[in-house]
Amino acid sequence: MNKGLKITITVTLLLLALVPLVYFLVYPVYNDIVLKKNSFDIYRFTKQISINLLTQISPSTDVFAQEILGTNSMEESLKAENIILKDTLLEDTKTKVIINSVNIEGYISQGLSSETMMRGFWHFPTSVYPGVQGNSVIIAHRFQYLPPAKNTFFNLDRVRVGDSVILQGEGGEYTYIVTNIKEVDPNDTSVLMQTDDYRVTLITCTPLWTNHKRLVVTAKLDKLYKKV
Repeated sequence: MNKGLKITITVTLLLLALVPLVYFLVYPVYNDIVLKKNSFDIYRFTKQISINLLTQISPSTDVFAQEILGTNSMEESLKAENIILKDTLLEDTKTKVIINSVNIEGYISQGLSSETMMRGFWHFPTSVYPGVQGNSVIIAHRFQYLPPAKNTFFNLDRVRVGDSVILQGEGGEYTYIVTNIKEVDPNDTSVLMQTDDYRVTLITCTPLWTNHKRLVVTAKLDKLYKKV
């Protein structure tokens, strides 16, 4: 066996050994690496490492009861409503929610119950469509999908006032600016109410892995917000 062939075989074997090692070292901090280019905060960084560790050892979502997934209170608010979905669904227009600052991106689905969240982002059926005057409400789980998947609100707690929220589809693109971030009780349906301005409200459970509170991010349509 000549020297060149020996070197090639040695390098190949080393690569085969290193690739799995690199994967297991990089994957737990992948989410942080992606977000680090946007902003770096040592406290948030170390906190996310801990969350990633919990992600690896936590049970899958199918072992959680409906109460833990945090869907019941939202469904209850729909029981008194006589809702009929519009002829043109957001799925038909391939409408997405995009928050580049925290690596969130995915298609919005419509449905009459919170089971729709099992597909990703759920457009609350009593709320307006993107770009329309009023309150467009989008709700999602934080751990139905996990990073590196983007179609999840796993990182929603990292959004900051001033960040851009883009709702994009075949009907147009609308950029909203985050103006308020708060936590509310699970049965606080005031965040679902219609408004006179142009806004989008993003909702998920918090803290991560619990159903104790709702994290609510409010953003206003950019062209109007700039006039304030």
